Amino acid sequence: MDDKSPDWKETNQTNNIQETELENLEKEDLSSTASKNEDVLSNRSSLGDQSSEHSVHDTVNSVLYMPPVGPQQSDSSPQSPGHSPRPILTSQQSIVSGRFTRTSYISGDTVNQSSPSRLSPAHLHALETEEEEDIIENHEYASSDTTVDDSTEYVESAQQTVTSFGAISTDTQDSARYDDAPFPCGNIHFWSEAHQLEEHTPKKHYVTVSADTPSEAVAHFMGTYWKMRSPKIVLSVISGVKHFRPWKNARLKEQFQKGIIKAANTTEMWIITDGVDTAVSKMIGEAIKEERARRECKQLQLSQLAHFKVQQFQKLTVIGIVPKNVITYSQEFQGNNKEMGINIKNVGILPNSDLYELNPDHTHFIIVDEEDTERMFFTNIRCQLEQQFQYHVGRRRRLRRLFSYGSDDQHELPEPVIKKMVPVVGLLVQGSPRGVEHVLTYLTDRMPVVILKGSGGVADLLAYAFEELVERTDPDFEEHFLKPELTRMIAKIYPEDFKDNDIARTEFRNKILQCCHLAIEDEQIFFTIVNTQGWDANLKDLDKYLLKALFNCERQTKVKWREKVFKDLQLILDWNRPDMALSMIFHRDDWGKVKVDKKLFEQALLKLDREEFVEIFLDHGFLIHKYLNHKKYKLLFEKAEDREFFVSVCLEKVLGQIVDMDQELDANFLVNDLNRLIFKLLGLVDFVQPYEMSMNSVGLYVLDPAVAERKALNWLTVWAVLMNRRKLAKVLWNRCDEPIALALICSYLYKELARNCTELYLRTEMERNAKHFGDKALGVLDIGYMDSSEQTYSMLSTPLKDFNNKTCIEIAHDAGYIGFIAHPCCQKWLTRKLFGAIQVKELDLGFISLPNWFKVSDVAFSVNKFNKDDQVKVLVADLIPKNYMFVPFLDHRFMFYIWIGFVPKAIRWKKKRGITFKGDTDSKILDDAESESEDEDDENLPTSKSLLQNELETFKKRKKLTVKRRIQHAFQKQVEKDLPLWKKIYLLWSAPITTFWVTQTMYFAFLGLFCVAVLWPTCGNFYLDLTLWLWTSIILIDLVQRTYRKHVQHKAVPLLKPCCEIFLIMVFLVLYLVLRIIPHWFNYTDIITSKVVMSVALIFFFYRLLGIYLPISTTLGPMLVRMNRMIKYDFVDFIRMFLVFMISGGVTIQAILYPNYPLGVDLIKRVLTRPLFAMFLTQIADLDGDASCSHHYKNVTEGFCTADVNFRGSHYANPEALIVPIQKCPYSSLFGYLITIQYLLICKLVLVTLLFAMFALTITKVDNEASEIWKFQRYALIVDFEERLNLPPPLVIISYICILVRKIYNKLMGCKRNCRNICCCRKKAKYTPAGNAADEEMSHKVQKNRRSEDYNYWKKCSIEFLRSQEFKEKKEKMAALHAEIITNLQEDMRLQKKNMKRISDRIVELERSLGTSRMYLENIYHKLDKQDVHGMANRKGQIIHIAARQSPYPGTSIARFPVFDKYVPWETSYDVYDPKIYTLATEKFSDEERMYVDLDIILVRKQKEEYAKMTEEELVGLPPLPSIPNMKWNSILTVVHHTNGGRKQIIDRRSWISKDDQPCRYQLDPNGLPLNPMGRTGITGKGNLWRWGPNHVIKAVCTRWRQKYNQENQPSGYLYVEGKRVLEFIATQRDGDNLETVYELPGGVLHGLSSPYSVVCESFLKSVFDENEVESKPTLDQGDMIQFFAQFATLNVNVKTSFSMGNPELSTSQLFSGVHGSRTSSRTSLRTEADSQGFSASLLYKGYLDDPRNTDNAWMEAEVWNFHYDLGDNFELRMSEAHSRENGTTWKEVLPNVKLFGNEGAIIQEAAKIQDAYC
Repeated sequence: MDDKSPDWKETNQTNNIQETELENLEKEDLSSTASKNEDVLSNRSSLGDQSSEHSVHDTVNSVLYMPPVGPQQSDSSPQSPGHSPRPILTSQQSIVSGRFTRTSYISGDTVNQSSPSRLSPAHLHALETEEEEDIIENHEYASSDTTVDDSTEYVESAQQTVTSFGAISTDTQDSARYDDAPFPCGNIHFWSEAHQLEEHTPKKHYVTVSADTPSEAVAHFMGTYWKMRSPKIVLSVISGVKHFRPWKNARLKEQFQKGIIKAANTTEMWIITDGVDTAVSKMIGEAIKEERARRECKQLQLSQLAHFKVQQFQKLTVIGIVPKNVITYSQEFQGNNKEMGINIKNVGILPNSDLYELNPDHTHFIIVDEEDTERMFFTNIRCQLEQQFQYHVGRRRRLRRLFSYGSDDQHELPEPVIKKMVPVVGLLVQGSPRGVEHVLTYLTDRMPVVILKGSGGVADLLAYAFEELVERTDPDFEEHFLKPELTRMIAKIYPEDFKDNDIARTEFRNKILQCCHLAIEDEQIFFTIVNTQGWDANLKDLDKYLLKALFNCERQTKVKWREKVFKDLQLILDWNRPDMALSMIFHRDDWGKVKVDKKLFEQALLKLDREEFVEIFLDHGFLIHKYLNHKKYKLLFEKAEDREFFVSVCLEKVLGQIVDMDQELDANFLVNDLNRLIFKLLGLVDFVQPYEMSMNSVGLYVLDPAVAERKALNWLTVWAVLMNRRKLAKVLWNRCDEPIALALICSYLYKELARNCTELYLRTEMERNAKHFGDKALGVLDIGYMDSSEQTYSMLSTPLKDFNNKTCIEIAHDAGYIGFIAHPCCQKWLTRKLFGAIQVKELDLGFISLPNWFKVSDVAFSVNKFNKDDQVKVLVADLIPKNYMFVPFLDHRFMFYIWIGFVPKAIRWKKKRGITFKGDTDSKILDDAESESEDEDDENLPTSKSLLQNELETFKKRKKLTVKRRIQHAFQKQVEKDLPLWKKIYLLWSAPITTFWVTQTMYFAFLGLFCVAVLWPTCGNFYLDLTLWLWTSIILIDLVQRTYRKHVQHKAVPLLKPCCEIFLIMVFLVLYLVLRIIPHWFNYTDIITSKVVMSVALIFFFYRLLGIYLPISTTLGPMLVRMNRMIKYDFVDFIRMFLVFMISGGVTIQAILYPNYPLGVDLIKRVLTRPLFAMFLTQIADLDGDASCSHHYKNVTEGFCTADVNFRGSHYANPEALIVPIQKCPYSSLFGYLITIQYLLICKLVLVTLLFAMFALTITKVDNEASEIWKFQRYALIVDFEERLNLPPPLVIISYICILVRKIYNKLMGCKRNCRNICCCRKKAKYTPAGNAADEEMSHKVQKNRRSEDYNYWKKCSIEFLRSQEFKEKKEKMAALHAEIITNLQEDMRLQKKNMKRISDRIVELERSLGTSRMYLENIYHKLDKQDVHGMANRKGQIIHIAARQSPYPGTSIARFPVFDKYVPWETSYDVYDPKIYTLATEKFSDEERMYVDLDIILVRKQKEEYAKMTEEELVGLPPLPSIPNMKWNSILTVVHHTNGGRKQIIDRRSWISKDDQPCRYQLDPNGLPLNPMGRTGITGKGNLWRWGPNHVIKAVCTRWRQKYNQENQPSGYLYVEGKRVLEFIATQRDGDNLETVYELPGGVLHGLSSPYSVVCESFLKSVFDENEVESKPTLDQGDMIQFFAQFATLNVNVKTSFSMGNPELSTSQLFSGVHGSRTSSRTSLRTEADSQGFSASLLYKGYLDDPRNTDNAWMEAEVWNFHYDLGDNFELRMSEAHSRENGTTWKEVLPNVKLFGNEGAIIQEAAKIQDAYC
């Protein structure tokens, strides 16, 4: 509510308040006209589990009133108290010592019963609830657990209150509180071996509810029994337990935990999780545990320093909502053991178990007795509770009284409108399939959800679907792309959940899409996607995403947008997200200009780390002076969050006050204490002006708004420095009008505060801050000096009214900032200041060069020679033209004109000091027109009345000038007039350089006179001594005057040195008067004493030159600085070290050389002087003794020191006779030499060398600083001589006389003026010029305009400096930023690499699929192509194989490399061709074939390469490798097998393939292996074949016509299809194919032992007739083969004999006819006509066989014969049915889809074509 409302009251009194006092106080409050809000202080209740005693709270009683509770409310709450008139206590109260502390009387039933009349003298009008942000000003920032109105409840005597342990929300109340609880509840104690039960551990709370419990009842229980109150925000973490996958990225997990803790520390938050000790709940619990340990450790450390340093944190409330059926120890949560609670020890979760343990780091648990076991962790009551948490839970935030001046009748309160007050945000991390329903509940209730994309699970599905739908809203896209892709992703993420349930998977997918559609409604967006795997992802800023989610889900409306802006800004300020304030509030185009509320600005000031908000508010037009009044300024000191530095350092150390941390400041704090504090630190008087501050805040400006704003900013900056808020001070400095001055003030403050800091770290921090602001001042000065040096000079000398009229350079000198004074700009300004209004000219005189001191001194003393006549001549000379200026009678002024000039700006600088002359404008006076047009932007403001009037007149004239007149003046020549001589003389003598050299000259004269007086013989000269004494007295008077003036004007200037100087001079004057002057009349002292005193004084006055006059020299000044450092540090250390050796050496040398020297003063003198003088003079004459007395040492015998005589030889007064001759006689010994030599070596060689080394090291260190230190000291010297009187001692006495006369004259004139004013006041008022007011107004405008120009200029300089600093900071942080970016990019690259690998795998899979599809399409095409020749395709005249490219390779799972028709020929380049190598091992062949198998050449070569890399030791034991034989490719090789009876084997490695009727010679690959002539096959090696290159076989195709059979199974004719007879042939079943029955033509392999025709006949008998024992006839020829197959003709049908393989007669009827192929001839010209039995034989094919076993290096070639039985055959008679079934021999019809091994089906079809049969 508004503070100005008179109706709102709150009465606070002491604990023992009486009734009458209360009534009087309330009446007094009611009669007041303005509301008054006072602080309400409360302390936290003490911790303890069973204790019922509490510390007495220093609190007050608050009289409050509660409305009566309705019947429905009482009935619905079983735990609500009964109607009782007794008082109800709030949360921080307890019963202590028989009385209540801070009691609130609240009605239990009705007003009449419970509200005594004495408590309400006026009728209570209304009761209103407010949020904590709207409470009284002084209590606005108190912790939520320390407010006066924390709760309204019953508290029994044995109960304790809700408090916080380690800033974790814990409850230490007695369990008796739960006696009347409606649900089973209690406390949980988690313990482990490391933490036993007896140790103090915070208790956790639990409550067990059923699944159908109303959420309102649970929320009411939380507010009543757990004493919980609605937070600022509720964060519900939605995750999965069973489907949780641990995060592999440890950095991401750490960032997530830090983000959770940062968000919880920012504002009061409830975190809701699954509550189990695994998955995301465990991660959050670990973060809470670590944060609690950090807080406890910090609290312990701070509490050891002081109780007030204990920091208050936000409560950490973590609520776990867990189904009861998933808890391991679920039987414990019955609420039976309420007194002792439940003791639980977690032992770990078993793998693959559905039971879990509770996380011990949660603060509250809600155990849900869920009957539906399939729901697992997703419970309806959790969703309902999260919806309920949007409304108030527990007690209200603030209760206030509203009094009325009307009647006492009761007015009923209106029903409050229940609104959603607490935002609830869901955080989806991974998630299970049930999580979609949870998210859907959020979206249905319009609650935002933050999704961590990249965490896995449902989060990735929702993020993907949402982003895709936002980018593309096309329905076809969703239907045809998004849904299938989501289905695929669901199957991949949850492979087991929807494995056999497509309906559930589809439903799950549709829910995901439904969530995405509900997430966007108009301008509201309820999904906030956080990409955890992006390069810019940072989960530490989780609070930023939560805020963004809240803003995105808000409905954008222009109704009451200012209230909405205030609320949003308040939230952003609490969360400390200035970036969100800019993006969401101030940079929005749809809102008007945002006006920052004063309350928000105040919160930004009081809270820590809110400097960026202050900067934003100031950037958007917030005026500080409108906010800052004396009350607010005092409040800033009292209510700032971290005021420990201000109290402990500023108040206690600087002011010496003892102040409690929570103690209020005095009412006159600003006027008294604060100004005194600033005076002690800065020397500024009345810096803070509360009256002016408050006047400016209400618009009653003392000067103008600009000045008010500047002063307010200065005051606020000083507050920031005193509170040690460097960032805030920096922000405020960025916007000041006087950046250099304010930066120097801040630096000065920090430097002075550092001196009062006892802790080293704090002192270091203060010094660093001082340097930081000093560098700012130096940087702005440097920019201004480079841009405009004249304006910078003007700034240095301009008095600052805000800082007691001090200049910037004075502030820098007071602060001791050497770098600022040493800047070239300041040094040049000092040089100008030194020379004042004069300029020493340099004349080229050739070989003569006169120094400046000579010129100045000569001119200064020569002008004193002017007499009265000369002055008249000077006046006459002023009338002479300049060309005739040099006349003979003015020749004695030649030096004055030739060496000295006058600087105009220096004269105006004199005017600034208030020294003006009548008609004085400049050293060169311009005519009116030119003076009117002169630009005076770089001049100073007028500081005297005459200058102000002149400036006003000039300003008025300039306004009247026309443009034409201005152009004319621009081309006019200036008319110059010289200054009068008397003015030049004055300017000369008033220059500091003149004062310096004249004073130094007179001082040398003084020293000369002093030397004469010291050297004057005997008693001296009386007049000389008197003159010297008077001169010294005048020097003393002048020194005292200057010291006092420095003390008044410069508080920071140390006075120790001048005070010591004054004291010594006064002592000298007294001694000089007593010892030298008075003895001329009274002789009572000797001459030597006076000589000694005068000599010492002379040395003092000579040494005084080193500190007064010599430091101004550019060469001697830095040298004196170095010498000072060397003497102050190095020489002192040397003396300390030298004393050790000097005393030890002096004593030992004296004792050895003079063992009998008598005790006395002379002995001590010799002990000290001898080693000291040994540094300069080496005394070694007495080392050899003295010949005149050394022989007396022989008289001293060894028994001289016997014990019969005590102390023999030790009597100094009366020595013995033997000792007297040798008392002072040196004794020569070797040890004397050794002692002396070691001393001389150490002192003269070691120590002296060490001293030189120390000097050299110091010079090296100080060399860089010496120049700056000298420049800093130069300022003090120049200012000293500037402030001195013009005449030096002893002539300065004239100045003092003139000053005295002038004072008396001014006093008399003042009295005269006062008398005249009293007598003529009316007349004066009558004749007052009417234009004075206008002139004053014009003067104010002139000052305002000129000062505003200066402020704008320096603001520009400060902005440039800030930009340069920001660039430097960015450059410095660039490496760290780049490293972080690189790290993020590396992680992003890893992620992208994984994604690219997935994409690559998918592309490879897609390419493989495309290749396979292409192969299938080609195979289909080949099968449909009727032009194929023997199964091989003809592509553009090129024959290519088909079966040889099919995968997998027969008998294996090896896939061939895809080879399309295009790439089959070797001539076609195929860069990616990379076939696998396969060769069947020899051992896997049958025993009969093993001897015919070629050696695996590839394997042998590889083994040889491996053997070549092995050592001899490794080769031991390995079998020898076989040699690779000479294969003789493309030729016939005859091999004799001696082991087989000497049989010869003819290996034919020639190819049967012919191209263009020429035999084909195959090529060899780079490894020397043959290449398949028909092209690539997709696999290399020998495969399953037995030979490299061609492998020859011979096949027989026995054909006949297919007959039809009638019902009696008798032939009834031939079978016709499409008019052609159907042909059938004999086929045998192929061995080794178990999965599918494969048939092939009968035939055999040609190994070379028999002829091909013998092989075909033998193999036919074995395969068709199953006759294994066949007589071998290896020499059969072609005719024999034809005769053999002719035996099966029809004529022999009834004859069944054994077949003969003898030597049948050759057939004579052979017809050779040629068959022409395309390029490859597949038929020969060998063919026989059908004989009488219908038998015919023909060579069907000879060439390449498209066999699946073919490879790139081995292939099959076949010779195929067709034996046709046209009339009939007798095969059925010779093939028994049993044998046919056993060996798989059968007759198969020749059909278009006939299937045989390889391309034999195409060969059969070729035979059908020859016989003109159907095919």
